[in-house]
Order: sequence, then structure tokens, then C-alpha cells
Amino acid sequence: MNKEEEIQMAETRGTLKGALIGGLIGATAALLLAPKSGRELRGDIRDRYASAQDRTKQLLADAGAKTQELAKQVGQHASGVMDKTRSAISTAKEEMQSWKDEVKSESKDSAKPEQKFN
Repeated sequence: MNKEEEIQMAETRGTLKGALIGGLIGATAALLLAPKSGRELRGDIRDRYASAQDRTKQLLADAGAKTQELAKQVGQHASGVMDKTRSAISTAKEEMQSWKDEVKSESKDSAKPEQKFN
């Protein structure tokens, strides 16, 4: 994610928070300033609070599910990277061992005295 996208996401979050807070303040003000009896007003406040609480629980559940899905995807990606890394290391070890064997073989061959035929 580049810097511009991060700035845009931060601005969007700020706007959403402002709208949510403004909505809550407006709803509270409307309830308190509406010409209702105390009993009706308390009932409305209780209903609105329960509604807001339910929406918040749903948002948290959705966020938790998305977070778990993202964590699962990251784990799978990391596992794939680890498998590729292990494979590359194994291949490098095999190639290194093969090279060492060749060098040993060549050094043994060059260390043998040459036989002269008369």
C-alpha cells in the first residue's frame, strides 16, 4: 500500500468516525428535545441504546471474521514462502555437496603419481 492510499484510508476512517459520532449526538439531542413524557423518552433511549449495541456487536463480529480470514491468508502465504525457501536451501545443499564431491575426486586424481610405461 503506498502513501497516498494510506492517507486516503485515514481520511475515510476519520470521516466515518465523524459521521457516526455526529449521528449519535443528533439522535440523542432529538430524543432529549422531543416533546415526550419521561417514560416514553426513557423507552426510546433504551430502544436506541439496544439498537446501537446490536449494530456494534455485529460490526465487531464482522471485523473479527475478516481479521481471522486475513490471518489465515497470511499464514498460508507464509507457509508457501517457507516451503519455497526450504526447497531452495535443499537444492543449494545438494549442489554444494555435488561440487565438493567433484573437487575431492579431482584432487585425488591429480594426487596420484603418473605411471610411466617403458
